[in-house]
Parts: sequence; structure tokens; C-alpha cells
Amino acid sequence: MITLQIGDVTLTRVSYAEVDIAPQQVGLTSEEVAGAGAPPEWANGDKPRASASAWIIDTGDARVVVDPAGAVDAILRNDNDAAAHQEAFATLLAHAGYPRETITHAVATHLDGVGMLAWRDDDGSWAPFFPNAPILMTQTELDGIDALPFEPSGRKVLAQLQDAGAVRGVADDEEITSAVSLELTAGHSPGHAVVRIRSGGEQAIMLGHLALTPLNLVVQKDANHMDGAIANGRLRALLEEDAVFIGPLWPAPAAGRWNGKELVPVSS
Repeated sequence: MITLQIGDVTLTRVSYAEVDIAPQQVGLTSEEVAGAGAPPEWANGDKPRASASAWIIDTGDARVVVDPAGAVDAILRNDNDAAAHQEAFATLLAHAGYPRETITHAVATHLDGVGMLAWRDDDGSWAPFFPNAPILMTQTELDGIDALPFEPSGRKVLAQLQDAGAVRGVADDEEITSAVSLELTAGHSPGHAVVRIRSGGEQAIMLGHLALTPLNLVVQKDANHMDGAIANGRLRALLEEDAVFIGPLWPAPAAGRWNGKELVPVSS
């Protein structure tokens, strides 16, 4: 578990798994990974490191979870192991002090599988993983999903959650609390958003999938996005800001400050 303080807001990362992955999974080549000069936190030789985890933003009066275990449905949501994984994930959250019933908002920066936003019941139906938290996505993303000419990962599960009234489409600049807001970037997907946390003169920005790995801050690839020019342009603009940058798929410590050349890891 990793904890960061942004003013009066506490950010807690609960990690379920940390693995080395093939460079191609984040749009890179072995040569690009090896040549990026990444610290060992971000890569193991020529293999990027990645994580299935959940970030919880605790403002004192709200608990917001962001992209919990997103983009790993093929591993955590297969027919044989889904029940065991979701029980284990729930247990980890509880041990960290964040039982799933205490989460007030569940944010999906975009749809890339359902991760641990959905709980599969014994009869195969789906319910919210966080039973007291509306699932928030930009309405632009929801509309964009409906317009896609293909079936994106997680779409059928999302439809069940929508039918149950568990999903709420929000504005492109939605303020979740006075310290936490969503901000449309598009690019990676039609309605992709980042999560911005501001408190006490400090800020953190959760980048969603604008950067699948910290290495994508150095080596930006259009192929990782539906519209690479928009996604990477927004990423470069955000990196000009004074902020702690966080990625939901990034390995521990999963956060850092950009020095103009690389992401310097920060820790608790």
C-alpha cells in the first residue's frame, strides 16, 4: 500500500499484482524500453512493469476510487477465476481500511474493461463492485461507446450496470468534490478524462490511459490511442503543470514528478 498527501487529501494505492509485461502491450519495442533510461521502478531491463491496483482519494467527506484494476479483464475476469479474484481484491481493500461499502464514488476515466467496477454474482449477473458508489464516466465517453462500430471490452457488463441505474454520465468538467474533478481529454477514447486533485496549493493528476506506463511520458506512441495526436498533445500540456502524476496501470510507486526529461518516482 502506498499513501500520498496532497494538501488535506489522502491518496492511497492498494496493489493487487505487479508484473513484467511485453513491451508491445504498451505500444513499445524492447529497444525503446531499454533506451528510455527508466529507473528500475518502471522497467526490468527491456520489459516494462505494470500493475493491477486501485487508487482511493479520501477527502474526509468522500472516498473516490479511480480505475480499479482496469484493463486486466482477461486475467481477473475470466470465467474460471473471477470469483476468487474479486473476493481477494475486496479483502485487500478492507485490510487497507477501505471496505468496498465505504466508497462513495467510483470513477472510470474511460471504458477499457470493467476491472473491479463490477461484481459478478453466482448466477452470472453483474452488480456494482462498490455497492454505495455511483460509477461516474463522462457522458461523452458513454455516447462514444454507443457509436463505436465494434464491441469494446466490458461493454456488455457496462450495459447491465447501466440498466441497473449504477452508471451516471457526467459533464466533461465534472466537480466530484471541492478537491476532486474530472477533466475531459479525449484522444485515448472519445470521452477519456483525467482526475485532478487540488488541495492546500498542491495538486495531483491521475492520467488514466494517456500514459499506459511511465515510459510513455518519454516515448509517446500514437498507436496506444484512438486519436494519438489529441491524446499525446493533452499529455504534453499536462506535463507542463506542477503536479504529482499518477497512472492506474503504473507499477509502484505509481507516481512521480516530471523533470522535463523523465518521471522521477515519489513515494509515501
